[in-house]
Amino acid sequence: MQVLRASVDRGSHGLRVVHLENEFLRVEVLPEAGAKIWQITYKPLQAELLWNNPQIPPARLPLDALYDDTWSGGWDELFPNDEVAVIDGRTYPDHGELWTGEWNADTFSNRQEVGVRLSFRTPVSAVYVEKTITLRAGSARLWFQHKFTNRGTSPFPFLWKLHPAFAVTPQHRIDFPPMQVRLEPAFYGTLEGSPDRFAWPHTRIGERAVDLRQVPPAAQRQLYFFYGTELEAGWCALTNTRNRLACGLRFDPEVFSCAWLFATYGGWRDYNVAVLEPCTGYPLNFEAMVQAGKHKTLHPGETLSTEIFFSAQEGLDAVGGVQADGTLLPEAVEAKG
Repeated sequence: MQVLRASVDRGSHGLRVVHLENEFLRVEVLPEAGAKIWQITYKPLQAELLWNNPQIPPARLPLDALYDDTWSGGWDELFPNDEVAVIDGRTYPDHGELWTGEWNADTFSNRQEVGVRLSFRTPVSAVYVEKTITLRAGSARLWFQHKFTNRGTSPFPFLWKLHPAFAVTPQHRIDFPPMQVRLEPAFYGTLEGSPDRFAWPHTRIGERAVDLRQVPPAAQRQLYFFYGTELEAGWCALTNTRNRLACGLRFDPEVFSCAWLFATYGGWRDYNVAVLEPCTGYPLNFEAMVQAGKHKTLHPGETLSTEIFFSAQEGLDAVGGVQADGTLLPEAVEAKG
């Protein structure tokens, strides 16, 4: 029997929850907590794909909240900065303006699809943000449409980053397209001793070889942070090799020119989570990003529009690509002999 519905209620944390559901996915969105996607559940396996912080519940937060101390998990978005930044003489809060905002939200539904239209006017910059999330009948894919419009009178430099936090175990594997890995000198984590730049996914720390695709046990207390640059394609993915369930993002590499990874495998606050972060630029220091010309700019009246797919798919041991419609492709196996 076909299941396709959109509904709104008050969740266990006292926040308004938008529910989107079909046969394959159940999605929870929190408009009052930055339009955070709180959870995506793949229903055939009852697999909750996003990481939710067991210590910190989602909540309405002030604009000046510190991200690390209030991070409840789920899928946030960062704009127009990561760490606290001064842009055109104005100070922007930790991790930007979106994640603490109370967004407008309107659901829609018909026989083919359900979804929610979200919108937000940033309180410091003069940018109007629109995000539509659509779930179609019979599909294990979410379709995102984003728009950022500069309603100010001067060009606005910015960073925009997707920030989905995925629950991981040592049975999980992370995949990116061919790219260059660049470490952040101010935050080596447990990759200290590795070259500052190398080709994904292999590096060395002393005599020890490290395959960054493999999630180590939390007992090893590893902490990774890096920028993936010079992407050969616009996608990233995570696979549970035990149940062969993969999930991945497909994005426009002309918009998201790099992909960051922040992963703590027991190495930071005892969390076990991997955040795969398609991003418009690097590094996280805004002034350094602008000086290097790695930022993007919205001119007065200009709108940045783009589409993103999130897909869940069974039957994979690793992901070798994500097609334009969100279909996950298996990793190519080289012929032997």
